[in-house]
Amino acid sequence: MNGARIAYNALAPLGAAGARASALFLPKMREAVNGRRGWRGRWDALRALDERPVWFHVASVGEFEQARPVISSLERARPELPVMITFSSPSGYHFARRRETVGEGSIRFIDYLPFDLPGAMRHCVAVARPRVLVAVKFDLWPNHIWETNARDIPIVLIDATLSAGSGRLRPPASWIYRDVYARIARILAISEADAARFAHAAPGHTGISVAGDTRFDRVMERWNQRSSTHIELPDDGCPTLIAGSTWPADEFYLLPALGVVLRELPDVRVVLVPHEPVPSHVTPLREWAAGTGFSWRVMSERGGDRSARIVILDAVGVLAEAYRHAHVAYVGGAFSTGVHSVIEPAIAGIPVVFGPRHDNSFEAQQLLARGAAGTVSSTPEIVHALLRYLTDRNRRLAAGDAARAYVESQLGATEKCMAALLPWL
Repeated sequence: MNGARIAYNALAPLGAAGARASALFLPKMREAVNGRRGWRGRWDALRALDERPVWFHVASVGEFEQARPVISSLERARPELPVMITFSSPSGYHFARRRETVGEGSIRFIDYLPFDLPGAMRHCVAVARPRVLVAVKFDLWPNHIWETNARDIPIVLIDATLSAGSGRLRPPASWIYRDVYARIARILAISEADAARFAHAAPGHTGISVAGDTRFDRVMERWNQRSSTHIELPDDGCPTLIAGSTWPADEFYLLPALGVVLRELPDVRVVLVPHEPVPSHVTPLREWAAGTGFSWRVMSERGGDRSARIVILDAVGVLAEAYRHAHVAYVGGAFSTGVHSVIEPAIAGIPVVFGPRHDNSFEAQQLLARGAAGTVSSTPEIVHALLRYLTDRNRRLAAGDAARAYVESQLGATEKCMAALLPWL
């Protein structure tokens, strides 16, 4: 056993114990801990599979969406192969459970990945017997990788992402992840910059290449399919601004700006789609809307004014469909931890505005470079950016066309990922 493994496993039990202790106080951690109870019995059912499965491991909802086009492609190419999917987070697990029926089609198993302890991972890999492990983006648990590699099971990391500020590039994490990355057969990075950082983190690795980001394929797939969710927004020709995935940190700057825009442009409609549409978040938005003096409604409440100038869309899973009604998008997150996905509004062919913290998003930076987006850091800047797009049709269309063209230029990552997987299928 090498030094990296010894060091990690000296601390891993403390991490698991810390998670269980924090479950006493943190509801999300409590759900994660409780969801893993009884895992051994559920996992032992994998022994009954006739074929060795393809194992996809993802962190949460976003990574599952990235894996989905690869899973769909695999189902078309090798429909007889079972697929198993494991999650780190409760939100991802519940999202998949709501949308996938285990036993119909290729997906035969959905569960949490147990805490990353050597014995647990050894048991999981032994009963699963995967023909290949496909990890997505960056959710790599060392014992999971080490135990999989110990059984000579190939490991492929798709949509591989390693940000410039990642702690995995610095000691002590870099000492551990250098060994982890060395056990991965193929690292398929989303960009040249990410590939270069992986090459720095794993010197001498010969399996690093650029495949692109399967999110583009997934978003295009969903765009072409259309959603079964109907968004009741009137098609009356009013310029519509959708503020999606917003947080209170965004709204501190955004709401005053929207008040100015509504006063300046009497025909504009504003649709607010908070990232977490829980009552504690929706209530302040209601209070703001009521105080503006403009007509407003909450989408979930019957009897509202269908032509209202302010709409609060308090539902989950509707944002991508809502962008079909938009002329301009504001994407939240960039006044706190980092901007949320800009791909959905980009594929809708509309300009995108977001806050200052966008280094987490390669796509946001690419949209800025192509003149398809604007970044803002204050209320006056938000007002200026929104008015510029809403009042200048040519500017708006040019930015929207550039956004859509960027998405189309990034399609095809799924095919490259499948080509990398085929030798082990």
